[in-house]
Amino acid sequence: MALLALLVALVFVNIISKYIFTRFDLTAEKRYTLSASTKEMLGEVDEPVLFRIYLEGDDLPAEYRRFRNDIKNMLDQFRAYSRFIEYEFVNPNDFKTDEEKKQFYQTIVKKGLTPIPVTSEEGGVQKQQVVYPSMEVSYRGRETAIQLQSAGISGRSTDEVVNSSVENLEYNFVTAIHRLSRPVKARVGFLLGHGELEKIDIFDIQMSLVEDYSLENVYLNENINALTGRIMNTQDSTITINNKFDVLVVPKPIKAFSDKDLYVLDQFVMYGGKILWLVDALDADMDSLQTKPQTFATRLATNLDEMFFNYGVRVNPDLIMDYRCRGIPMMGNDNRMQLVPWYYFPTLVPNSDHPIVRNLDVLKTDFISTIDLISNDINKTVLLTTSDHVHIKNAPVNIQLTDAMVQVDNQLFNRSNLPVAVLLEGQFKSLFRNRLASQFASLSEIGYKSQCDKPTQMIVVSDGDMIRNGTAYNEQGQYPFPLGYDRYTNVEFANKTFILNAINYLAGDEGMIDARPRNIDIRRLDLAKVRDQRGLYQFANLFYPILSVLILAVVVLVSRKIKYKKR
Repeated sequence: MALLALLVALVFVNIISKYIFTRFDLTAEKRYTLSASTKEMLGEVDEPVLFRIYLEGDDLPAEYRRFRNDIKNMLDQFRAYSRFIEYEFVNPNDFKTDEEKKQFYQTIVKKGLTPIPVTSEEGGVQKQQVVYPSMEVSYRGRETAIQLQSAGISGRSTDEVVNSSVENLEYNFVTAIHRLSRPVKARVGFLLGHGELEKIDIFDIQMSLVEDYSLENVYLNENINALTGRIMNTQDSTITINNKFDVLVVPKPIKAFSDKDLYVLDQFVMYGGKILWLVDALDADMDSLQTKPQTFATRLATNLDEMFFNYGVRVNPDLIMDYRCRGIPMMGNDNRMQLVPWYYFPTLVPNSDHPIVRNLDVLKTDFISTIDLISNDINKTVLLTTSDHVHIKNAPVNIQLTDAMVQVDNQLFNRSNLPVAVLLEGQFKSLFRNRLASQFASLSEIGYKSQCDKPTQMIVVSDGDMIRNGTAYNEQGQYPFPLGYDRYTNVEFANKTFILNAINYLAGDEGMIDARPRNIDIRRLDLAKVRDQRGLYQFANLFYPILSVLILAVVVLVSRKIKYKKR
């Protein structure tokens, strides 16, 4: 009777599971749990989506076999929430002739996919291979290609690079579907003309955005049509005014904005435009310390202070010294280079639950200032703050290399959790609402607005270098590092993710934020033990399972003998 009840229960569970899907994720990092926005997006997929993964073959290195399995697991999760998900794994090295292989290679390179040379070791023998950790995705008659492996950095092992790529899987899959389902790309403008960062300095972030957004570098030049377009209706001579960009990025301006340029920016906001401000309050940089032991950081005359105050924040003319910071190389007492704490380079640990910074890793900053919140009708969310041991220096600041030798004293580092990045949301009021002459404001071609018709957003970050990627030189010339990479410690900070999250949020793509990487710990084998004790582990893997079965069989036999002997 009990057996019959068990069979009925199993049949019932199988019938229910056909209509109601659930799974239990017992992993510490919830690697098998999709974000709510991803599930919602998959529910909206209404046509077959084909993922073609170029990672297959019996001779794949161990790291890439694991990577392939993780890709399959992720796609199976997608399938659980949408019946339109289809996938296939293709062996990119399975060709009958060298000519076919050459054509395939040329095709994927044109699509922006990069073959990866890999050196692996199996059984003490090194092996050179080329793998293609990439995919092509087809949806609604459109195609896109995505590199699945994160960019490698000198000093990082293959295992670390693959681990980073596994963390990015959900985001890459969501990005592909989002890219193919959006009929028109959102427009992102990068402001130039006021001493902003050069193109090489924002190369990495622009390359990370170019597939999902329409990018354009824009100069104001006091042109009223630089950020907004004006269309005249021939029927009634009325003029329709629309913004040319959904999001405007202002990357570290150092020259003054004229009143006319400020007006153009102000009206861009009044018409619903969204701005990511990355600004420095002082002209501090490390270049001045390359040839002398000290320098003075003075206030930058950008003419933005009144505009920020009107919108609800004040970027203070000061520099933060934070005990939680990065190091810089300096000559030690033993005449050897060593990294010493450089308090002007704070590292920020996000602790807000806002989507832009939720689960975000540590960020690096250079010469950052404090931000005050001004009381007005605008909603303000502090996204990033300093640590709880901070010292503030007001301009002009004498920066000396000997500052690296300062000991953290609670009486000196007595400030804590100071805002350095703030999100502003609401219906902003124009900076020029009490300035414009009535006849100027009434001109229809000007289209002046004194307040936003509907809420809009902007983000103010008091570090222009937050978006700046480092650069170096080789035989071919200057080349960029990944955004957030610190060459002294060989660590890649989360600056790129923060900037991408900020632009995604301002552009209304919050679903892409939720799908961003979560940290996945890889439980690595001790390679030295594997090499030296390979035979022992092989024997243990064969012997112990058999021994366990034999022990279990003996236990069952003995227990049955005792049970029936008592009867």
